[in-house]
Amino acid sequence: MSPGRGTLSAGFALVLAFGACAASVFWVVGGVAPWSGSPSSNVWHHYEYMAEGFARGHTYLSVDPDPALLKLRDPYDPAANVRLRLWDASLYKGRYYLYYGPGPAVAVMLPWRIVTGRMLAQATVIALFAVAGLAGLALLLWEVRRKCFPELSGAATGAIFVVAFHAAWLPVVLRRPGVWELPIVSAAACLWWALYFLWKFRDSGGRTRWAAATGAALALLIACRVTNLPEAGLILLLLLLPFDGGAGKTRRWTGALAAAALVGACGVALLVYNLERFGSWREFGQSYMLGGRDTRGITLFRPSYVPFNMWTYLTSLPQVGPYFPFLHATWPAAFPPGYLDYEAMYGALFAMPVHLAGAFALAWAWRMRADAGTRATAVMLAAATSSTLIAGAILFCWQGACSRYIAELFAGWTLATSVGLMAAFGAGAGRRPGRAARVLAACAACWTVGCVWLASAEFRGFMRQTNPGTYAALGHALDYPSEWWIRLQGIRFAPVDLDVRVPAGAPRGETVLLASGFPEKVNQLVIDRVDEGHARLILNGNEDSVLETPLLAVPDGRLRVRLSVPWLYPPPEHPYWDRIADASRRRELQTLFCVDWGVGIASTHSPHAFDAAGFEPVAQGARGADPGSPYVESVRLLQQTR
Repeated sequence: MSPGRGTLSAGFALVLAFGACAASVFWVVGGVAPWSGSPSSNVWHHYEYMAEGFARGHTYLSVDPDPALLKLRDPYDPAANVRLRLWDASLYKGRYYLYYGPGPAVAVMLPWRIVTGRMLAQATVIALFAVAGLAGLALLLWEVRRKCFPELSGAATGAIFVVAFHAAWLPVVLRRPGVWELPIVSAAACLWWALYFLWKFRDSGGRTRWAAATGAALALLIACRVTNLPEAGLILLLLLLPFDGGAGKTRRWTGALAAAALVGACGVALLVYNLERFGSWREFGQSYMLGGRDTRGITLFRPSYVPFNMWTYLTSLPQVGPYFPFLHATWPAAFPPGYLDYEAMYGALFAMPVHLAGAFALAWAWRMRADAGTRATAVMLAAATSSTLIAGAILFCWQGACSRYIAELFAGWTLATSVGLMAAFGAGAGRRPGRAARVLAACAACWTVGCVWLASAEFRGFMRQTNPGTYAALGHALDYPSEWWIRLQGIRFAPVDLDVRVPAGAPRGETVLLASGFPEKVNQLVIDRVDEGHARLILNGNEDSVLETPLLAVPDGRLRVRLSVPWLYPPPEHPYWDRIADASRRRELQTLFCVDWGVGIASTHSPHAFDAAGFEPVAQGARGADPGSPYVESVRLLQQTR
């Protein structure tokens, strides 16, 4: 194949890959459209309120606090403001503000509002930033291929871009395009463009316009997420690396100073913005945040969190279940003292092993260090790698771990991973890893794509709600192996009879008797001991009560319970339900919560149930129960339901 035809093929493949990934972005984000019309107390409109406030000439949000909130003795008390607050907004002197960066509102939403007179939806802005970032990523990979790996095939070029889309964790972080995700996604997009402009600056011999473009991207980067300031500073320093010239090594001071001036101007603007809002240039609003916890006086960064967070982000393993989406987020057995937030975490080495290919990129850059033609890519790799190291230094000391931070951690390293794959499959003979290493890299790439989509499908159960048709079709198709196993082993599903023992002198309060699901999505049968002779039974989905019985007498400390709940069965998408021809009967079993204690019955219908963690629920037996606490003596499956 001639170089011209090879270049054309690679370009066409890259365009197709970009189009497929962009379509995926809008498909995932578009699923939340029905949610975005819900009341203003949720997370779907915060940036719209910010942009509308800017359009009206002030820095506070366009939505006013509830008067009842302002009348509270302590409006920052999370127990008192739970039904009154705007989630994660900052309340200061009777106005709402956001501690999140104003970059997306200033760069996109405010201009759109001024030009069209309408406000651009927050979820749409997240999708636009994601696609814009992918465009910068595609251009950068194209330039690297053209300059360093011209032998890379078109199919491999397109495939590497698709892998990069997944290695950046975008299919997961976009599953909930709320106020938390917008600054992270927009910052990743700005970082990719900054790295592209940095590459062009080096490749062009130091043209000022590319340095200025780098500075503009970095300015927007810190305006979106100020924690990226150290990364921006490092990239600015890389602009000062010398170039080889006829008179020796020279530096392009004009371009570097132009970039630094843009970043500096943005930094000053942010300080003035803080001063105008809170009377302090160092206050971004976290001191006045209204959230699920009172964070006043809490130390948010501690080096003692580093080992736990490194395990969480890098080496933790998911929990495995028999039903689609199979892989469920990690839940640690214990948390460090003072740790606050934990949400849907997956260890990168398991979920995205393709990132190990970044080592190929670093090895390639070192081997090619004397080649002037690869210098721009080497500098870009240094910036990308340092970005992840800096992000890791911050996130590993943070008092919480959330799935969206995975995208922030690996935004830079995704470039190293992509170049590593190029080095593995596009470098000339003698300069690429051996066949076995390439096979492993290809397997890791395929595994990463599959795991990321499974994590996207699993993330807080959102895909089942936002893309129900696709979720049901995938679940039905992919759950056939478990259906075959169920038939092979003769596993039955039906209501259960429980013999519950409540020892004399058992402590008052709640005890879990039966559970199924996963820590962040758990179904429970709970007994609440009220006094010596009475208790109530509660069916919970996480912390939400689905059904409560009235007070029950517990004669002789024994209680016989017949339980019928959806989580005793496979999920609604499972091919198990094809056995039951009667559609009304299927719906009954999939939604019925019923507790029968012999002298009374309580029941309700609800879709509020999570997928089971196994074919059978886990009972709290005598051995596992705390001394003197209620426990389950026996569990008996009733006749199989047909």
